[in-house]
Amino acid sequence: MTRSRWIFPVVLIPVALAVAWALRATWHPAPHPGGDNAGYVALAHALGSGQGYTELWDPARPPHTKYPPVFAASLAVARSLGATTWGGLKTVPVLFGVLALAATFLWAHRRRGLLWGALAALLTGLSATFLYHSHYLLSDVPFLAFTMATLWLVGERRGDPWGCDWGPGPATPPADEDPDAPGLSRAAVAGALVCAGLAYFTRSAGLPLVVALLGLLVVRKHLAAAVVGAVALAVPAGVWLLRARNTVADGAYVREFWMVDPYRPDLGEIGLGGLVPRAFENAVGYLTTHLPLALTGNGDAIALPGLVVGVLAVVGWAVAARSRVGAAELFVPLYVAVILVWPVVWSGDRFALPLVPLAVVYGGEALAWGVSRLRRDVAVPALVVGVAVLGLTQMAGVARAADESAACRGAARAGGPWACSGVGMVQFTEAARWAGANLPDDAVVLTRKPRIWYAMSGRATRTYPFVPYPDSVLAVARRAGASYVLLDLVGAQAQLLANAVAARPGAFCSVASFGGADGGPRTELLGILPEEGAEAPAPGEEVRIVSCPDALRGRGVGVAPYSSSSTIPILMSSPSP
Repeated sequence: MTRSRWIFPVVLIPVALAVAWALRATWHPAPHPGGDNAGYVALAHALGSGQGYTELWDPARPPHTKYPPVFAASLAVARSLGATTWGGLKTVPVLFGVLALAATFLWAHRRRGLLWGALAALLTGLSATFLYHSHYLLSDVPFLAFTMATLWLVGERRGDPWGCDWGPGPATPPADEDPDAPGLSRAAVAGALVCAGLAYFTRSAGLPLVVALLGLLVVRKHLAAAVVGAVALAVPAGVWLLRARNTVADGAYVREFWMVDPYRPDLGEIGLGGLVPRAFENAVGYLTTHLPLALTGNGDAIALPGLVVGVLAVVGWAVAARSRVGAAELFVPLYVAVILVWPVVWSGDRFALPLVPLAVVYGGEALAWGVSRLRRDVAVPALVVGVAVLGLTQMAGVARAADESAACRGAARAGGPWACSGVGMVQFTEAARWAGANLPDDAVVLTRKPRIWYAMSGRATRTYPFVPYPDSVLAVARRAGASYVLLDLVGAQAQLLANAVAARPGAFCSVASFGGADGGPRTELLGILPEEGAEAPAPGEEVRIVSCPDALRGRGVGVAPYSSSSTIPILMSSPSP
């Protein structure tokens, strides 16, 4: 006991300081340029304003069925406590990150001892994907926190308390438990069921964790707890699935799963036979690219230690599973199976994040076990070298990320938080804020990024079609009740919209322009005229867009500059349901 009193702070304080430094050095105020970031804010706004879990950005305001509600509810709580800026809301994933690292330490500490717990938390906290996702309003870090908490609560000891036993050996119960008992207390089981349920309702990929936990309870002969837990989790899960089934949702995961590319529906769908080559392609990608980059950051040379850890982790899992199957040994293959059969375009380091602490521990176990079988006295030096190489590689990645974050903070001071995402996004959000101040409350605009548009304007929107045909654009506008379309600089799809406008310029008119100083590129907010039958311009004829009539031009209100300390526009007030 006396030994643990002084060794705990000696080991953990440096770990906490190193991770805190990395989090601070890589922080920046920019929102994520993808739609999920703003989508969670919009869903939190809907919950906080009493409008239910609803897609307020869509003019039809359908119930949201794609992202489970736990993370959006967390943001809604933060909003009620006064967090109204992008930077303020980022405290939520950072706090979840602290919980995730604490749970990682507790799981590895119970499994292998104090030093293993500290190093697992340190190497997870310095990993590129953990630092990246801790600074964006995405559900990945909260999902990691609930996952590791679940594994800790039902975890097992596989070595001595100080982490000096390298053999796989049978798992042993904690000293305060009866060695002949199953080893899982009621409190631990109840807590694990709650955490697993929260993981599932944070991300749908939490289903493997739920299955692994219930499977463990059956294996450990906690049959009553398994039945009660299955029923308790099945009821809310069934309600959520029924809600999705009864809602027309073009973006539902089940439909997108079978597409060759969810972002290119024209490529069609795959059958059951198509899952095999998809799984193989994903397996190669995760082992050689996504997991190594999640551990160490970008660059082939820097990713090499991560690749080695990934290979060792596979060996370590196999050795551990051969010895005794625990919660982690059940969860890993189930989760890997899920991410291997998802569409390849969804693959990436964000889905590898839950595997990072597991890969670190499994990789370390494999290295120590393999070396000790040859020469037991070099197991510790081998581990020290392995940890040093991986840690130094991660520190190089942290330094690079810190430089990028410093540049982003400088850009944000000069041009607001969206300046980090380029001039196209700056103009896009300027147009959105102008629309929020000038267009009617019921105005609908076709845009490239509906959720960001709504978060920055409060005006309903749908995505314009990615085709160069004016009839298609106008048909989508009619179905949405849209009177405007934004010709942006955000992505290559804007060129398709520009071609559609050029093919029938008489169907559109100019409302406002954003950017374009000194002849540079600019974003155009166009009105959609009711006379849609205008002829296409003759070959060689100049394309001319006339000014919109007063009914479409808006109120003419000026918009104040937007800075990192500015409130997100939709959070400035709560609209009535």
